[in-house]
Amino acid sequence: MKTALFLGILSSVSLGFAQTVSTPVVGFNKFSFPVGSTAYTATFVKSAVFSGTATGSSASSLSVSSANFGSLGLTGGLPTHYVKITSGTLNGYVFDVLSNTSTQITVDGDLSGIGASPSFVVRPHVMVSDLFQGSSGLTDGLDTITVYNSDGTSTTLLRASGDSPTGWVSPIDESAANAVIYPGQGFYVTASGNGNFTSTGQVETTQTVVPLYANAVNLVSRASPAGNGVQLSTLGLGAELTPALDTVEFFSADGSLTATAVYLWAGTDGFVSTVDESPANQLVAGEEVMNIGVASSTIWTAPAPYNP
Repeated sequence: MKTALFLGILSSVSLGFAQTVSTPVVGFNKFSFPVGSTAYTATFVKSAVFSGTATGSSASSLSVSSANFGSLGLTGGLPTHYVKITSGTLNGYVFDVLSNTSTQITVDGDLSGIGASPSFVVRPHVMVSDLFQGSSGLTDGLDTITVYNSDGTSTTLLRASGDSPTGWVSPIDESAANAVIYPGQGFYVTASGNGNFTSTGQVETTQTVVPLYANAVNLVSRASPAGNGVQLSTLGLGAELTPALDTVEFFSADGSLTATAVYLWAGTDGFVSTVDESPANQLVAGEEVMNIGVASSTIWTAPAPYNP
């Protein structure tokens, strides 16, 4: 599935004996997709347009008195940027930017209790159009991308490289369409032929709170460009799950979306197989996508893909 990986070298430069400055790790993953439907994620994020500390906050906004924010709000009804909190009680939470002034950002979500001066970053969203801008093998009028929404519905985009500025249209009315791929979120590629696409940008270095919705498809991922797998038990998934009810499902990468394993959260016993209740011994690759089934809406605090 992953055919190439390049990571820029992390550069740590000492300035005298007082401080160290690190440049971001950047690179790309090139993913190959087969005929059929396969789950993927974006393994890189876009460069931050702001990183710092708020000088004030409210239940729905953050202010930085010295800032000079450009346009960060909605375009065509879709959010273009997000705020990610990097300190305090909401560390790792992601909020869409609804609007902004030069010094204040209004978000979609509840910032109550965040405190007066949280640290945060603002990044442009990764869009479907970004991931598939230089892709190959997709067939206009046949191939689709499916993204699942918080209300249990899904958004499907139809490939139309010559008829849309985004490369995608709505299959309902053929209007130009796009979709956000949120941090830690997965999606399906349904293709009539073999092809590839590329995720480029920076490696995320902070934890991400990924929402999990009841009675919905929750395609989530570590969203890491690292090829090494880690044990399912080490990802902190069970911290907010309901024992004997919530599950994690893994898929094949051959286009069939066959479930290769399903594990039940058993509380103190960890994840166990739904087949024979044996303990889970599942390695989770950096780009692997899981479907988390939950009885009640909750969260997963995904660990940082990279710790500088």
